[in-house]
Amino acid sequence: MKTACSRLLIPLLLLCGLGSDLAAIAQQRAVPLADAIRQVTKTYHAQFVYDEQLFSGKTTDVQLPASPKMPLEEVLKKLLYPHELVFLYVKPNYYTIVPKSQVGAYVQISAQPQNATAADILLLSRSVKNGSGQPLESVSVTNLSTGKSVATDRNGTFTIMAAPQHQIQFSLVSYLTETHTAASITTAGVVMTEKSNTLTDVVVTGYQTISKERSAGAYVKPNMDIIKDRSGSMNVLQRLDGLVPGLAVNNAPSASQNPLLIRGLSTIGLPDPNASSRYIATDRNPLFVVDGIPMEDLSTINPQDVADITVLKDATAASIWGSRASNGVIVVVTKRGSQQEKLKVQYDGFVNFQGRPDLDYIPTLNSRQFIQAGREAFNDVLNPWNKIAAYQSTASAGVPVHERILYDSARGIISKERATAMLDSLGGISNLQQIKDLWYRDASLMNHTLSMSGGGRIWSFYGSLAYTDTRSNRPGETNDAWKAYLRQDFNFNKRISAYLITDLSTTSTTFKRNINVDSRFYPYQLFRDANGNNLSMPYMQILSDSVLQVFQNRTKINLDYNPLDEFNYGYTKDEVLNNRLIGGVSIKLLKGLKFEGTYGFIKSAGRTRRYDDIKSYGSRVELAQFTVSPNATSTPVYYLPANGGKYTVTGTTSRNYTIRNQLVYDNAWNNRKHQLTLLGGQEAQEQLMQSNSNTVRGYNETLQTYGLVDYLTLNSVGLNNPVMPNNGSSKSVLSNDLYRESEALGRITSWYVNAAYTFNKKYALNASWRIDKSNLFGFDKAAQNKPVWSVGTKWLMSEETFMKDIQWLDRLNIRATYGITGNSPKPGTAASFDILDAVKNSLMPGGVGLRIGTPANASLTWESTRNFNAGVDFAIMDSRISGSIDWYIKKTGNLIGELPVNGFSGYSSVVGNFGNLQNKGIEISLNTVNVSNRNFNWSTIFTLGYNKNTITQMNNMAALKTGLDLIQSRFLTGYDAFAIFAYRYAGLDTAGDPQIMLSDKNITKNRNAAKKEDVVFKGTYQPKWTGGLSNQIGWKQFSLTINAVYNLGHVMRRDVNRFYAGRLVGPNNMNALGFTNPNPHAEFDQRWRTKGDEAYTNVPRYMQRTDLNLSSRDTDYYRYGDINVLDASFVKLRDITLAWSIPEQLMKRFRADALTFRLQVSNIMLWKANDAGIDPEFHDPFNGTRVLRSNQGTITIGAHLSF
Repeated sequence: MKTACSRLLIPLLLLCGLGSDLAAIAQQRAVPLADAIRQVTKTYHAQFVYDEQLFSGKTTDVQLPASPKMPLEEVLKKLLYPHELVFLYVKPNYYTIVPKSQVGAYVQISAQPQNATAADILLLSRSVKNGSGQPLESVSVTNLSTGKSVATDRNGTFTIMAAPQHQIQFSLVSYLTETHTAASITTAGVVMTEKSNTLTDVVVTGYQTISKERSAGAYVKPNMDIIKDRSGSMNVLQRLDGLVPGLAVNNAPSASQNPLLIRGLSTIGLPDPNASSRYIATDRNPLFVVDGIPMEDLSTINPQDVADITVLKDATAASIWGSRASNGVIVVVTKRGSQQEKLKVQYDGFVNFQGRPDLDYIPTLNSRQFIQAGREAFNDVLNPWNKIAAYQSTASAGVPVHERILYDSARGIISKERATAMLDSLGGISNLQQIKDLWYRDASLMNHTLSMSGGGRIWSFYGSLAYTDTRSNRPGETNDAWKAYLRQDFNFNKRISAYLITDLSTTSTTFKRNINVDSRFYPYQLFRDANGNNLSMPYMQILSDSVLQVFQNRTKINLDYNPLDEFNYGYTKDEVLNNRLIGGVSIKLLKGLKFEGTYGFIKSAGRTRRYDDIKSYGSRVELAQFTVSPNATSTPVYYLPANGGKYTVTGTTSRNYTIRNQLVYDNAWNNRKHQLTLLGGQEAQEQLMQSNSNTVRGYNETLQTYGLVDYLTLNSVGLNNPVMPNNGSSKSVLSNDLYRESEALGRITSWYVNAAYTFNKKYALNASWRIDKSNLFGFDKAAQNKPVWSVGTKWLMSEETFMKDIQWLDRLNIRATYGITGNSPKPGTAASFDILDAVKNSLMPGGVGLRIGTPANASLTWESTRNFNAGVDFAIMDSRISGSIDWYIKKTGNLIGELPVNGFSGYSSVVGNFGNLQNKGIEISLNTVNVSNRNFNWSTIFTLGYNKNTITQMNNMAALKTGLDLIQSRFLTGYDAFAIFAYRYAGLDTAGDPQIMLSDKNITKNRNAAKKEDVVFKGTYQPKWTGGLSNQIGWKQFSLTINAVYNLGHVMRRDVNRFYAGRLVGPNNMNALGFTNPNPHAEFDQRWRTKGDEAYTNVPRYMQRTDLNLSSRDTDYYRYGDINVLDASFVKLRDITLAWSIPEQLMKRFRADALTFRLQVSNIMLWKANDAGIDPEFHDPFNGTRVLRSNQGTITIGAHLSF
């Protein structure tokens, strides 16, 4: 300990005489002493602090060694002693040079400068960091008393001489300038405070880090303090809501394929055949980049490990990413340790209480109203018992309880009085409480993160271990995630540095056999009786009591259905392991020139196990479907195993790698009048997706055995005359699910160049060029050679001499950019070659063949987006008010989608380039420091983004002729994307049927009467105005953060009644239970009933005959009428956070640095434009349907501890 202290506190004075080997050093021509010291700096990778005047006029003829074989101290003796100069030791490879005559006046105090006297000279060696503990490079450190300045290195360290009372100033762009006495600067270093929400110091593009003052691009850095504290989601992307102008975070159900849009929609894609509101082939999301490597899913990244986020929006910012940058780029940088940093341990944890979904949100009839509606809908002549009770293969509505009572009364089984009493009894029952208690639970989200960081001279690290427990609102479901992260940085010497990131995460989820149920289910149907017995409801599985009994007698299989019993008869378990391995190396080759290599490998492996016991209804029914038994006395023959369950194992693997090698030249000369940064390199990427699935029947979990099945016969030929046919009236066919496998491979190779030049610290010029080649486009040079490029310029107007007299103006920058970015299809969805699928068919030789799954399109090429951006950055009144304004135009051509082709080709369409679109918009970011003093501070962030999107050309699959064609279209030439069209609703006629007004002002209720010109465009369901308002208030140890978000200027279809004819039941089928129907919308009770009601209601009448309903009128005139298109604008209080920091004096007693407790309330509706009670975030705006509201008004408690 004493030795260590002496090395820190006592100067090492080497006053030894010249060694005997001096004579062996050959004489050479004298060189300036300053040049000799610079040569020693390069050879020994040492750093020296000195006054350049000491070397004025001094030369040396000492022969310097070419390699560091001779001890550094010996070389310094030979150089300095003849000139009456000496060197003082600071720390390894750090020295200061002073005159020999003044040695007594210098005291080297590195550990406790406050112990020095006023006469001493301190040799300070310290570090500078930001509030997150990250080192700050290029901080200007100035001794205001002597005028001497130095700059911090890449590790944030500096060394400077000063007396204890000297004032040391620290300044860096976008940080508050700070001044400290030398004696007050401890070994903990200096922590600089970022100017409240102003332009940050550097921009991280994923390829380089550059000062924002030198960049002309449109970049945004969100407030990381807000992101860190938001606790409603562990997905860092969801935490960006309202913090980035131009970034729309869409939470509505229909936005599953575009949850994040930067500056509007830039691609469309193909309609997904499995979901009417989804589009595939191209990705609408921005490109996500983490630590320089693209990633598909950021949910595996722990927000507590994130140090910085940069959103790249225009061509200059994003074009470096080439063919995947049209949608913008979100760059995430994770945390790292610092050199010469003591071990730091931090803990952050929170619990977010989310409660249960709001079952009262969806308006439906109560039980009494429903029973009355059921009475009115009942007609045993139109729907005779023999017809509706018969087995109808896999599609039927069953016979629910209220209908069974009505039929029993009509058939004379029970009296009318008894039926009335039974129905009245049902009308007094409500199942909502049972649904809440049995099928839902209080949801919560819990996270614990423990992190450590530190470093020495060569090695530094940051590591964390996190556990997340996501407790959904469905009973029996579990979701546990563990995440381990480690970043290691190696600074081998001044020339070579490297880093290695290892990130592992594993997620395990379990699902029971829950049902999706809400208030739209039969409101009287209980799931458990008063004695706690689970209730059966076989009608939910399309079987009437009589048919059920017949099938059971013939098959000897219990075919009853009990939802609560089914809960424990099966499970689904998912296990996912994600691995992210990223390495990088930087080698300084020459002055200003270095080589950088970045190498990333990301792999995700998932395994899903689905098991349904033979007790489960699905397994029992499938067995009955493949059972032959002519009558109840026959011995049934089972063609599927009668024991064990159905077991499916699905494996998915994704493997992505990136190899990037680049040269970077970064230099400044003539007192930084000229600054030039050049980088150029090559990049190779590969994305491989593989999946396979295997299903067996008769599986025994204990023995891990399964039964034998004749899959070839049962799938290709089928089984004739089974008890319970699933394919027509007399046949069952087994699904082809024994084994399936798929693979998609995408490869891209790229060359790129990027340049940034700054003249006189006032004028900046940026340029980039990149070309990507992909295996998806074959060898067609016309399709492959589609370079992306950009140019940009920036004028730092406030640096001009004529602006210096404007005292209140701190910054005024004007910038403009233009360029092209691109987008490519997802692997497996489009290509210039035919994509083949393997199929099984008994008609093919060997039962197996190939078919063209995706036909080739030799003309397929990249989507390209032309971007123009103009912007202004400003700061006034000592940066108390700052911000930026951007205006942009984006024009996307060669949209990839479904392109109609000649029918003689054998296909109606291929994947091709089928249209163009345009985005225009403006973005504003405004930051204010309202109050700032010792005990109280208040700052505000306001963000606003406006986007106008227009489809300028669209080759639709089929000609749009009717009004309904437009109603069902989302993308149409000349209109906004995500368009909503509507009929001109003209109310009900005297018969209660809906009417519309045509373009010629005529009123009609006739079906198919509306042409294209008879419908009106009502707007887009994508918000035009998005943004947020954040207020951060601090008082002593307390802080309060209030974040509001808004989405404005879009529309949505209102949820309306859709039950107008037929039976008040189902529909149900065995594969998709109808627990979210048939209870109609509450406005069914407001429908037209008698002549004259048309003056008071717009809801069409109910008709018992479905054929007349479909032939004599069109109820869609009401559903899609303009009166049911509402303003979807809203403002929500996304979160309010109150934090309390324990006083520092108290924490010292516990040997801790800081402890903060926080309380947060999230998602409170402040205002909505509609008066229909609709929360637009829980509404499908195109189809006009509500989903259950959840996670609203949640409460979070959390803590952060560091020591």
